[in-house]
Amino acid sequence: MENFLPALLIIGAVIYKIYSEYQKEQEKARRRLPKVPPPTPPVISDAEQKMHRRVTESTNPAAIPIPAKKTERSLDIPEVVRKTREERSAEAKLLKKIPSKVVPEIEEKDEVLSFNLREAIIQSAILNRPYQ
Repeated sequence: MENFLPALLIIGAVIYKIYSEYQKEQEKARRRLPKVPPPTPPVISDAEQKMHRRVTESTNPAAIPIPAKKTERSLDIPEVVRKTREERSAEAKLLKKIPSKVVPEIEEKDEVLSFNLREAIIQSAILNRPYQ
């Protein structure tokens, strides 16, 4: 009980010292980082807003024609290439239609496996020999 008060004071002093060092490090970190104000959005005047509205109204997406997809001409493609493509597409359609179920074949063996306990013990003793 006599040593309790000095020990408590020492522990309190150590905790205070750790806290003060922590505060100093935090202050150093604040000084290292430059204070940069957050970015502000650009100020748009009323005239610019009206101009932007006119531009968006004049460019209506429905008014812009969309070019049609390019189709292959049968005149440009040789006859052999066209036939090969048709055959491959027909084969692909057939492969999609055919279900690919695999039926496992079970082979029946005529041999009857017999288990001999005596032979198993002898073989186990041979394989697991005690080395001295």
